Amino acid sequence: MNIFKNKIMMTIVLSVSASIMPQLFFKNGFLLAYFLKLGLKSSDVLILLSLPSGIMFCLSVPFAYYADRYGKKRIGISGIILTIAGFSFITLAGFFDTPLSIKFIVCGILLFSIGISALLSGWFALLSPLIPEAIRGSFFGTLRVSWQIFAIGCSFVLTFILERNTSLGTYQIILTFFTCLLILQIFLYSKIPEKEKNRSGKKSILSIVAGIPEVPGFMPFCAYCFLLMLATGTWPVTMGLLEKNVLNFSDDTIVQMGTMLFLGSMVGFYTGGKMVDKFGTKMVFLVVHFSYFLFLFLVILRGVVPIPPVYYFSFLTFGLGLIQASSSIALTSEMVALAPEKNKSVIISLCMSLQWGGAAISGVISGKLIEYGILSKTWIFKGLFLSNYDSLILFNSVMVFVFIVTLGLIPSVIKTKDVQWVPNAPKTL
Repeated sequence: MNIFKNKIMMTIVLSVSASIMPQLFFKNGFLLAYFLKLGLKSSDVLILLSLPSGIMFCLSVPFAYYADRYGKKRIGISGIILTIAGFSFITLAGFFDTPLSIKFIVCGILLFSIGISALLSGWFALLSPLIPEAIRGSFFGTLRVSWQIFAIGCSFVLTFILERNTSLGTYQIILTFFTCLLILQIFLYSKIPEKEKNRSGKKSILSIVAGIPEVPGFMPFCAYCFLLMLATGTWPVTMGLLEKNVLNFSDDTIVQMGTMLFLGSMVGFYTGGKMVDKFGTKMVFLVVHFSYFLFLFLVILRGVVPIPPVYYFSFLTFGLGLIQASSSIALTSEMVALAPEKNKSVIISLCMSLQWGGAAISGVISGKLIEYGILSKTWIFKGLFLSNYDSLILFNSVMVFVFIVTLGLIPSVIKTKDVQWVPNAPKTL
């Protein structure tokens, strides 16, 4: 079946593409540059950009339960409306001075995060009966590649625009455009049929969650997911702040780094799927841990590498994007294989919420370390002049290496051809 000739599947692809850039703005450096231009402190930016993960940690399981109970599309459309309101507040923040703009930003991020939580809660359950099992893997692979190609194209355009004009008004025009795409998403999303009837369900959400520890191997795996995200959840924002505040990269260069992240992710989704299929998830996670350690550690060695910083960080960002994507394929494959059929949406949402929780806690800790001046703003290591952002990246590098011992928590139930292409990240449908 040609996916692009099927109306429903094409609508799904277009719906995801319409909404993807606002989600990716939290990772690709665009909102980071916008917030710094508004006069926010680096510590505040770290915390604010981690806020969506914290909200999704708290709300993903309840929303998944109510999506099953009252209707996935009803909850989903409400979520899209909240994302529109949220990004409208973020855009309006540019019209006010810093103290008031922070209130608009916080309100906007809260609304957007609640909306994304509502939308994602029933997303996979909504799609499951629409996609024939025989082509499910190829469809989600195509979906992922499609929105990434769109995101890369948008990033190139944004880089081109910001090379010529980095005024606050330019940022607001860009934000307004992508907010309008979110409005378009309502019409696209409403055309996706909801085949499964709403299930009232007699079990309460507490009883479902209380029964999750009885699922063999699931809670140890959730613990591993939490620790991995605790170690790696904030590196994109931390590197963005390092590039902006220490290396003095321009706004368009920072967005260009986001493009390299997306390109690395495209390659990582393919290689990660192949590796899981051939070697299983434990081997992939072992490679991921060593690779994260190496690439993050290479950040602090930039002073001894005879390569211009822009090219060097483009290489590192591409590599880290590849590692992150490969990890997400392995995480999702193991998670879906472990989850039982009964109450699957809620059970999977719990695992995903713990991943978001790990990323959120990592962001808050990093932000507070910067805010309270616990880390020295400048320090020297073997003749290398480093910053407090380097301290955070070095800490993440060491932590992800130490967490290799947690690989014993992974049951490794994956069999050949069980690779799951369903995204497991917060920011990606």
